[in-house]
Amino acid sequence: MNNRRYVTAALIGLVAGITGGLFGVGGGIVVVPGLVLLLGYLPHRAHPTSGAAIVVTAAAALVRFAADGSVDWTAAVALTAGAATGALLGVRIMDRISARSLSGAFVLVLTVSAVRLLVPNQGAGSETFATSVDLTLLAVAGLLFTGLAAGILAGTLGVGGGIVFVPTLAAFYLVDQHVAQGTSLAAMVPATIVAAVMHGRAGRIDWPVAAALGVGGIIGGLAGAGWALELDPLLLRRLFAGLLVVVAARMLHTRARTSVSDQPRESEEPIG
Repeated sequence: MNNRRYVTAALIGLVAGITGGLFGVGGGIVVVPGLVLLLGYLPHRAHPTSGAAIVVTAAAALVRFAADGSVDWTAAVALTAGAATGALLGVRIMDRISARSLSGAFVLVLTVSAVRLLVPNQGAGSETFATSVDLTLLAVAGLLFTGLAAGILAGTLGVGGGIVFVPTLAAFYLVDQHVAQGTSLAAMVPATIVAAVMHGRAGRIDWPVAAALGVGGIIGGLAGAGWALELDPLLLRRLFAGLLVVVAARMLHTRARTSVSDQPRESEEPIG
């Protein structure tokens, strides 16, 4: 039974790794549902275990992007600095902000980013996209703010940074899609390491299952990154925009279900 459990975890990690490598995200949008639906995990156990596996999954994909020269390391440092601050802030303010309001704002961000990715500048070709961020003072401030927002979302909703980093770099900084995804992975790895250490100390991670996820994730991450680098950047932008729409729709569905479940029953009185 245990062997079947670990094989299932490895297959989940493989799919998550392909998704993460292909789109420059952590893969948590695959791992967490997989652990909950296929292995019967509770969310508070699934998220930390997923985060531990994503460390090696993202690192494997990052190796391919770095070897291709598709990483803006300076921008990654700025994103990481903002994300670290945002994660700490998110943990502190989690109980003070309505999760429904925050998720609604996030859905709006995803939708705007998807539209921006699908409708590039008039007459823009792939050659118009930059290979790095022009580090003006305003650009650096924007990167720090983006990292801060991603960190707050990670601290409050458990959403990975890649789903914020990639569309921001590609759609608003007009960075080449390959570089945007490689930079996203570079910013993501340090943040996931910190989170894994903190959750590990709290005893929230199932390490054997995380290891199985990681084995599949390494293989999938390398394969997904390789495929991503072979795809035309504009096609990859459109595919990523489709991923944003799927994630936004899923969050809207979850938000609606939460709203219904929060309604007082006939035998109950509304609070306040």
